[in-house]
Amino acid sequence: MLTELLRRLKDPDQWVRVEALRILAMVEEVRALPAIAEVYRNDPEAGVRQVALWAGRIILAAKRSAQAQNATTAAQLADREDALLHSLIEKDHRTYDQMQIHLQQALLLESRPKTLPAPILPPSPSQAPLDLMRLLDEGLSEDFFN
Repeated sequence: MLTELLRRLKDPDQWVRVEALRILAMVEEVRALPAIAEVYRNDPEAGVRQVALWAGRIILAAKRSAQAQNATTAAQLADREDALLHSLIEKDHRTYDQMQIHLQQALLLESRPKTLPAPILPPSPSQAPLDLMRLLDEGLSEDFFN
């Protein structure tokens, strides 16, 4: 299609050249800029040269816009790459910290005795025998309380 439009820029009919310039401007075909510049410099019709100037300006503006957008996109990509790298580093640190905590917990569990000691219960309340005969039977003498 581009070669056909570039061929039409050399057509003897000025309206064919104007239509080709309009189409190239509408599709913002950057590769046609040298041919459009040639039409602007060398076309015998002033009206065709005006349309070539208009088409060239539109295509140049589109080219600059695309370049600016690409520069912005490159900056955004660099920012995204930095953010991704930072995220990976941060995740790596968190993973390392979690691994350290897990290892410490495992060491603590290994250092514990395998069986738990029996719980120490408080002594049960005792009733002191008040019967002297019973005290004697238990092994205390009668003069123990005197």
